[in-house]
Amino acid sequence: MSARFLAATLVVAALLSSRPLHAQSDAAAKHQAVVAIYPVMLQAVQARNLTQARTLCQQAIDYEPQDPVHRYNMACIESLAGNANAAFAALNQATALGYADPNSLRTDADLAAVRPDARFATVLQAAARNAGGSASAPAPATQPASTIRPVGPGPATAPAAARPAPAVTAAPRPAARPAAVAQPLVGKVTGNRPVGLFLMTRYWIATRSLEKSTYYFTPDGRVYVDPTGFSAAELAALKPGYRGTFQVSGNKLTVAWASGQKSSSVVEDAKADAFNWDTGIFVGAQPFRSTQQLLGTFEGGNSVSTGSGSIAVAGTYTFRADGTYSRSGVASSSSVSDGSVLKTGGQGQAAGRWQLNGFVLTLTDNQGQQTSGVSFPFVTEGTAAKPERIYFNGTLYKRQ
Repeated sequence: MSARFLAATLVVAALLSSRPLHAQSDAAAKHQAVVAIYPVMLQAVQARNLTQARTLCQQAIDYEPQDPVHRYNMACIESLAGNANAAFAALNQATALGYADPNSLRTDADLAAVRPDARFATVLQAAARNAGGSASAPAPATQPASTIRPVGPGPATAPAAARPAPAVTAAPRPAARPAAVAQPLVGKVTGNRPVGLFLMTRYWIATRSLEKSTYYFTPDGRVYVDPTGFSAAELAALKPGYRGTFQVSGNKLTVAWASGQKSSSVVEDAKADAFNWDTGIFVGAQPFRSTQQLLGTFEGGNSVSTGSGSIAVAGTYTFRADGTYSRSGVASSSSVSDGSVLKTGGQGQAAGRWQLNGFVLTLTDNQGQQTSGVSFPFVTEGTAAKPERIYFNGTLYKRQ
């Protein structure tokens, strides 16, 4: 896993609730929690605090039990701790779930203690079968030793690059004018029927957290949740729980998700650009009028609490006129087990270049890794020229 803290910008929304949710509000929130855990887990591994690292990795497994990467990382932690049997148990679970990177198994420094074991060949063969290749194939000469495999993309997240590009050392220059890309309509409501992009907020008492998502309702009756872009390919790539079709009959809006689930509720308090539905408040989004609205420093964060612990992430962004940005952030996690409380935390910084293209903000850090997400001003009366708040990737940030 990269040591940079930028991964924690995908912050926690609602983890759990007291009633059923469609796949988006459960799976996505749990993945966001995992992304917040990973920088803290990495710090624990680097400090060789393997008890904390193990606890955090187990928490990630509990949230996403079908993700083989978490099992692989648990194997790395157990290998470093000298627990060969536990390491192989985790490796076998990883390959059973589809782990398919034999090159990492061959080169990962964290697995050095278990590679001489005769059982390792079986794990390697299983990973090679998953990859559709041969276990005897040599690893690429340029493959670097890794520490912890990075957390994978979530249900609504675009795939990240496998390895960061070389660091950018050139002096900052003004951002190039972005090429035109597909954009959604501005959120409007006509006769209880929403069309366009909306910010949805919903408070969960059970976790004392505010869920924040973007919903894109198309004129032809389709709906997409938390897209990272608006091209046909990007929308089609969303997982089934994040896309579907919707119908409005009278004052009832029903969504048939591609996953097979349905959400149906009455549209309440409908206005020209806002409405309430399914305990959520929907407000129509408008794009930035110009890049000048984004300039400045913004601070925001999210937190969630359950009976087993809590996670909190906060970050500060500064966007400059020359097209550069900087970010600082902190994350903390507490876990309650058998009457004891484990608390961990981490902090980090990032910098690079930003580019705004309609509703999509793209950050390219100084290692060349990109993060793109939906962004727009959250305008209140009298703040249109200099919005007090902005939305980006699941978080509302307040101007400082």
